[in-house]
Amino acid sequence: QVGAFADAEKAKEVRGKLERAGLKTYTQTVDTKDGKRIRVRVGPFASRAEADKAAAKVKSLGLSASVLTL
Repeated sequence: QVGAFADAEKAKEVRGKLERAGLKTYTQTVDTKDGKRIRVRVGPFASRAEADKAAAKVKSLGLSASVLTL
């Protein structure tokens, strides 16, 4: 997961940056105690090693990344 955004435009901007870097992305809208959030995620990956490699690429773009097992 790269982030969870209240602002749809910001989520779209981050997603575009990731896709231009060659990463496959998807979004998920969730209700939180602070209102709706749009999660921007990268994946899925066949292995933890692939996910870790993608997370390193995300971080090289100046974004945060958390590897989640879903």
